[in-house]
Amino acid sequence: MKILVVLFLAFIVFSLFQGMYYLAKDGGERDKTRVVRALTWRIGLSLVLFALLLLGYATGLLQPSGLG
Repeated sequence: MKILVVLFLAFIVFSLFQGMYYLAKDGGERDKTRVVRALTWRIGLSLVLFALLLLGYATGLLQPSGLG
């Protein structure tokens, strides 16, 4: 379960940098949908990760560490 969470985080960061790359490369001139598509993927992955964390906590697969 923890590996799945880390993979989702990696995909979210990748999508964020992909959107930044498209924004810098296109400059808002050409195909603007690439930036929107990359950021839409990031939002969707973030929502799925949040639901996965809630599900993991509810089922007991993920436990709070109590650090802090």
